[in-house]
Amino acid sequence: MRERAARRPPHERRQMLIESAQDAFAVGGYNNTNTADVARGAGVAPAALYRYFPSKRELYLAALRDAGPRLLSIIADVADDTGDPLETIWRVGLAYYDRSGSRSNYARLWFQALGDVSDPEVREAIAANFTATVDLIARLLEKGKRAGIVKAGLDTRVAAWQFIATGLTFDLLHHIGLEDELDRPRVEEWGRRYIDSLREVRDGSR
Repeated sequence: MRERAARRPPHERRQMLIESAQDAFAVGGYNNTNTADVARGAGVAPAALYRYFPSKRELYLAALRDAGPRLLSIIADVADDTGDPLETIWRVGLAYYDRSGSRSNYARLWFQALGDVSDPEVREAIAANFTATVDLIARLLEKGKRAGIVKAGLDTRVAAWQFIATGLTFDLLHHIGLEDELDRPRVEEWGRRYIDSLREVRDGSR
């Protein structure tokens, strides 16, 4: 259980409820999560939860919307605007792989939520998370195009979605206990092949 939230400012109590909900929904999904357990995990009385979220569904949506930026921050923290954009993407991919444990709950939450995409607001929250990441990677690739580093004819959004697919593979293997299928040396080899497929080949460098 987290430190009791009773004496914290309202915005901090709300955030603690969201974080407790992320933990609970990641394990049990929407249907198997009890709001009373979420409240206890945040250190508040169960009735207090409804001061911040009028329903379990609103709490769930808040948990999803908060998780997206947290996952994106893992990428944004590494994706600086200096140097070779492809090497930046390389570092981003390795950082995402290396932090599989620290992002585990957020990633598991997204996998759980994929079963709820018949709800338009759940679908919108998931889509917003993925498209924000695609936008970031595509911007790096467009920068690489302008610098003559990335292939001029590359569809940068398709390449960015390919990057997302790789990250989802890392998450999937982590959650089903098959991390050994892609240890770090294999990830590095896979990553280099991806980066090399994007790089402009200059005359005389073949």
